[in-house]
This record gives sequence, structure tokens and C-alpha cells, in this order.
Amino acid sequence: MLKAKPPNYRFCPFCGQPLKIKAEEGKIRSYCCSCNWTYYPHVASSAAAMIVKKNKVLMVRRARAPYLNTWMFPAGFVNFGEHPTETLAREVLEETGLKVRTATLTEVLQCEDDPRSPGHFQFFYKTTVCGTVKNSDDSENSSIGWFDIANPPQIGWKTHKIMMQRLQAVNRKRAQLGGGGGKVLSKPTNFDVAEKL
Repeated sequence: MLKAKPPNYRFCPFCGQPLKIKAEEGKIRSYCCSCNWTYYPHVASSAAAMIVKKNKVLMVRRARAPYLNTWMFPAGFVNFGEHPTETLAREVLEETGLKVRTATLTEVLQCEDDPRSPGHFQFFYKTTVCGTVKNSDDSENSSIGWFDIANPPQIGWKTHKIMMQRLQAVNRKRAQLGGGGGKVLSKPTNFDVAEKL
């Protein structure tokens, strides 16, 4: 469990009255006496696309902080009411101009290094796409590129580094098995990411 602290709201978002403190289920909660609203801190979530073509992976370069000018998988926060796969399709189209064909959940990690939303969950998907690569949002991404999985660019987010390392492990395993990176291994197990990708 991360030691991330939630926002410390002082006023009710509904009526504007100062929040009080109470103990509930062994935790200290902020609540509003006027409208009987209790603040239950919760984390956000995001979805990231690992788009692989043979031994190359598609990445975008951040045009804003945090991690300005570093690279990442196309990704973004889940909007209220969205399913992560809907977020994935929206973000991939917005950031790369590509349309998602298939998305297979590969891993869920908790982000420790995003000051905008500490502790949010990141859903990583093995993603197949169609279309032509185009930077559709240059305010968010300064460039897009295909990179050799064995020699990736500088990656900012810790979780994206972890997933890149797992992609590299997959490629090494395929090379040892003579797969050459073009064949998807079958029969995934719960914890063997090399098989799941």
C-alpha cells in the first residue's frame, strides 16, 4: 500500500460549508454537517497502449510536465463513466491518429510518481491498431516514434519503464525460442507477462 496522501479538502463541494472531522470504520473522515456529505478519498485510473510491430514499439514524447520531453506509451486518464478500454481507444486516436482494433489487458500497476494524481491505477493493454500514425495533439506530445524494443528512448514514468523491461524480456524469450519477435506466444499464465504479451 502506498503512503500517498489524498487531497485535504476544507470545504464542502456542494454547499461550501467548512468540513468537520469524524471517526468512521477506524479512519478519520472529513464530512459536512449541513448536507450530510462524507469525503471518501479514492484514486483515479489511466489506460496505456503497448503497440508492438515486430521488434518495435510505438511511443509518444511528452510536451508537458511531469516528465517533460521523456517518452511513454500512448496513455491518458479515464474520464468519469468511461471503461479503461474506451479510454484506451480515445487516447490512442487522440495521440497517434490510430484506431484500436484489439486490446488485451496485460497488467495493472499503481503509479507512485505522478503528482497530479498520486497512487492512481494504470491499466496496460497489448494493443493492435490500424491507420496511419499522426500526431493529433502536439500540445500534449511533441513527437511520435517507433523504437527498437531493445534500445528504447528515455522513459519518464516508473510504471512505463517497468512495462518496457517486460517487453524486452518477452523479446529475449522469443529470440531464445527462435520466434524472432513476430509470433505471439500462447497459453498465458497469471503472472508470466512474457507469455501474456
